Amino acid sequence: MNAYKREARPTPKANHPAPGGGWRRWLVSGGGLGLLKPAPGSWGTLGPAVLYALLLWIGPTEPLRSLICGGGILLVGGLLIWLAPWAEAFFSRADPGQVVLDEYAGFWAACLLLPLPPAIPGHIGMTLLLTGLIYILFRMFDISKLPPCRQLERLPAGWGILLDDIAAGAQVNVLLQIAFRLWH
Repeated sequence: MNAYKREARPTPKANHPAPGGGWRRWLVSGGGLGLLKPAPGSWGTLGPAVLYALLLWIGPTEPLRSLICGGGILLVGGLLIWLAPWAEAFFSRADPGQVVLDEYAGFWAACLLLPLPPAIPGHIGMTLLLTGLIYILFRMFDISKLPPCRQLERLPAGWGILLDDIAAGAQVNVLLQIAFRLWH
C-alpha cells in the first residue's frame, strides 16, 4: 500500500479555468515558498521579509519605503483577488495554506510608515533585527486572528484570504508605531 495519498484534481467551476498549476501555482505560492512544509504561512512570510530587509539595507527613506510597500500590497492583493477562485479549485479547499500572497500583503502592511530610528536603514545588523521582529510579530498576530481578523476571514474567496492578513499586519503596525514613538 502506498503511504502517500494522491490528491484528486478538483472539478473546476464552469467560469474558472481548469486547474493545471504552472505559473499560477508558482505565483500564488509566493515563488514556491507556500509549498514548503511544515507551516507554509511561515515559509511564505519569508519572501516579503527578505524583500523588506533588502529595501531597508538599500536605504530609501520615508515616504518612499512606504510607497514601495503600499505598491506591493496593491500588486499582490490584486493578484490574489484575481487568482483566488482558481487557487481554491486547484487546492480543493477554501483559503488553501499554499496560497501565501496574503502573507506578503500583511507583512508589508505591518511595515507601512514606521518611524524608524535613523540608525536602522542601511545598517545590516539593525535591518535584520527589525525585520526579524516584524516577522515574529506578524506571524503571532496572523495565527492568533484577533478581532476583526477572524471576521474578515469569512469574506468570500480572495477577499477573506487577503483582508484578514492585512488586518493582522495593521495590528502589528499600530503596536510598532507606539513602540517606536515611546523609544524615541
